[in-house]
Amino acid sequence: MALVHVHGIGNRKADAVMRSAALRDELLRRHLLPATGHSAGALLSNPWWGELVAEPAWGWASLASDEVESLGGEGEEPLEEAVAKALADTVAGPEQRATEQVLSAIARVSLQRAIDLLALAGDDAEESEPGALAALVAFCSRATTYWAEKTDEGARGDGAEFFAWLKELEEDDEFLDRLHDEVADWERRTGRGPAEAGSRSWESFGVESGLPARAVRAMHRLRAIEVSVRTRPLIAGARRWAARPVALLMGDVMGYFAERGTVKMPGQIVKRISDSLDEATRNANLRGEPLVVLAHSMGGNIVHDVLSHFRPDVQVDLLVTVGTQIGLFEELKLLASSDHKVPNPRCPKVTALPNVDRWINVLDRSDPLAFAAAPVFAGAQDLVFRTGAWWAHGGYLTSCDFHARLARRVGQPT
Repeated sequence: MALVHVHGIGNRKADAVMRSAALRDELLRRHLLPATGHSAGALLSNPWWGELVAEPAWGWASLASDEVESLGGEGEEPLEEAVAKALADTVAGPEQRATEQVLSAIARVSLQRAIDLLALAGDDAEESEPGALAALVAFCSRATTYWAEKTDEGARGDGAEFFAWLKELEEDDEFLDRLHDEVADWERRTGRGPAEAGSRSWESFGVESGLPARAVRAMHRLRAIEVSVRTRPLIAGARRWAARPVALLMGDVMGYFAERGTVKMPGQIVKRISDSLDEATRNANLRGEPLVVLAHSMGGNIVHDVLSHFRPDVQVDLLVTVGTQIGLFEELKLLASSDHKVPNPRCPKVTALPNVDRWINVLDRSDPLAFAAAPVFAGAQDLVFRTGAWWAHGGYLTSCDFHARLARRVGQPT
């Protein structure tokens, strides 16, 4: 286990841990592991700490339900209802035959977003066909490389304005077939697949043959979703829905802080992450491979606590934190290693972790739970990535574009 992934908030139940885990792990095997010099058989470790956080005594009753009596002013939220209807009419207009144009409609705006959605829709936990997910990820990764090379990471344009062939499509079936043909033709003409893609100079993260059957099934899964079901919650209920992730963050943060323990008597969460790091270290040393740690959200705060305070003896070759609050928590002096005397004229930033060779911190500016680390920590490198997801905090690790860009950046000199 040379790569340890530490999850973030909202993973108190087993089904939450499994959700999108297969897709994330397959993308890591396809991109980050090869970029860091790992062999094909490298194992991934996913320590589950969410089950160790105390459950809320009233089962989240403090999140006001729809049954709470209104003081007035809510009504039917006419403005939000109007916006939702307008979006639904745009996406589901009869001339667009929306149930057959979910992917193609998105692709006309952004081809890469359509590729990411295809991969995410194909991540079916109940699908057990051997190699099916790997084939889908391979296809989406090839398509991502095609998009990145043609558009220079989106700098030249995207969607139908750049890819003229998107204007010719009427249905998703045509989109999948044409995407496959365009990618295959481009690879034949250039001789460049994902492994040969050239390095890029940018500061912002700004199936080997034939179309995988799982891609077709993913398309049908998207068709089965009613447009009204997709759009109305995203608009009219977005603010209300966002309250739960924020509550989960507060619960996980305060629960961890209350129970993280001391160096001599570490709490359960610290011990579980430490044990996983120890096992991964032994495995990495045995195989002669680097130790990579990838942490999302609250997982990044925990990992930093472990590496800076509880287990400074653990040597990490690459630390990648995504959508984390480490910078904010250090500003508030909430981390176990926080020193209230820093910053000062002689030490403007927190000293770089001596046991971490390289630290990359990724954030989406539209993610309300993601914060920069470089202004606070020496040795941290901030990179911006636009997830394109309506809830950006959960959009990083299931994006083909994210994994491809991260792997290319990791492969470049520090």
